[in-house]
Amino acid sequence: MNWKLIFNPFGIYSEKQLFITGILLTLTGALLGSFLDVTYDGVLDIHQSETDFLTSLKENGINVACIFVTLLIAGKIINRKTRAIDIFNTATVSRFPMYIGAVITSSPILTRIGDQILNQRNDIQHLQLKPLDLALLLVISCVLLMITVYYITLLVNGFKTSVNAKKWQHFAGFAVALLIAEIISKILINI
Repeated sequence: MNWKLIFNPFGIYSEKQLFITGILLTLTGALLGSFLDVTYDGVLDIHQSETDFLTSLKENGINVACIFVTLLIAGKIINRKTRAIDIFNTATVSRFPMYIGAVITSSPILTRIGDQILNQRNDIQHLQLKPLDLALLLVISCVLLMITVYYITLLVNGFKTSVNAKKWQHFAGFAVALLIAEIISKILINI
């Protein structure tokens, strides 16, 4: 198996292929969000919530823009030759795992468990989850955590390839840029 294809497609495919793939993935993610009633209300967030295609597309666009701008600024600080198209491709293609997460987040099991918790939120001390539901919640949470790690791995590898990042300071800059992108996206989406 070619692990580079899975964890760093940015070094394999041309910028044009990545650009087209990223745009198609972004549109597909918005369709999934509207069809499955899942909201992307932050760079690192997926939640169940009624939404429509335009709202989902807006949220996705804001998330991509926030990642793009913050990583481009960090990239230009690290390497003045950083190209905007490479960072844009990183921002769009890397979101692929989030769309897988959207499908999992919309699962009926998670909806049922979430509704049960919300119905008993005023009496949380007496919350009674079935052992199977608790086990499923744990498994789904672990899978979603792995998906988030995969998303960040793709972002790191795309950033590393785009910027030629090698030093720990470069990756610290990446981490700061990602946190800033998350904060800005939360603010812009909730305006």
